[in-house]
Amino acid sequence: MLDKRYMTLSTLAETKSYTKAANQLFITQPAVSQQIKSLEDELNLKLVDVTNRKIKLTDVGKKLATYVKQIDLESSKVIEQLQNANKERSLKLGCTLSLSSTLLPQFISQLSSTTKVITTEINNTDHILQNIRDGKVDFGLIEGNFNKDEFDSIFLRKEQFICVTNPTVNLQSPTTIENIFNQSILIRERGSGSREIFENWLGTQNYQIEDFKHIVEIASPNVIIKLLEQNFGISFIYESLVRDEIKTGKLKRLAIKGFEITHPINLVFMKNSYFSDTYLKIARSIFPQANFGFKNNPNGKA
Repeated sequence: MLDKRYMTLSTLAETKSYTKAANQLFITQPAVSQQIKSLEDELNLKLVDVTNRKIKLTDVGKKLATYVKQIDLESSKVIEQLQNANKERSLKLGCTLSLSSTLLPQFISQLSSTTKVITTEINNTDHILQNIRDGKVDFGLIEGNFNKDEFDSIFLRKEQFICVTNPTVNLQSPTTIENIFNQSILIRERGSGSREIFENWLGTQNYQIEDFKHIVEIASPNVIIKLLEQNFGISFIYESLVRDEIKTGKLKRLAIKGFEITHPINLVFMKNSYFSDTYLKIARSIFPQANFGFKNNPNGKA
């Protein structure tokens, strides 16, 4: 178990207040100050700055607090696993909205034979990453970008990212990005992986979302698909989400010159997790080619 001073630092990082940290830890405010000072002296590091009575962790302090939080969460999971060694396990997994109708069912179906309780959290990339940090989910199925210094990952597969519209839309294919700026674009909310992917590509062309005539932000990929079927606007989406609609002619793929994006899908978890081998085993039960990290996935910021 970690020295209590480290846990005090972690609590201070969350509360940003000596008083609130003291109340949460059931100790006095001077005790919090003494523990932080003792830790700074022992490590010979400046962990906390106090300016005009405002608490701010240094960059080193933030990194250490993040590490402490991860160790605490991992320790709790290990102890729980040991205490319930003879019981059927439970898993908490997060999944982005774009993958919830394609990838998530495969995981649930595979895990149901070995896992008694499966809890899922479906949200955008930013929320899933935060839930991983907070220990609310064990791992996340993510197509959005994440910090390699903070998270480890298992590469699952690649997904094609395409432009889609209604077949009745009078646009030549292929066309240029400039030719579709007069269209209404259906785009996911900020914090979603698919929006970030498209915005990053637009940036390489020296454009931005605001260059479109109308912008409609929608949190649900299913709603976007329904609106496209009703001949409302265009969208950029994963091909697997609209494969059936394209096949049946309800939607069509619109080729954009210079727009060729194949993006990696990853299973993401906290860096150096004790359970990394377990996650790899789960991933390979569904995707035999699944591999750790970025060695086999050099462009794999998913």
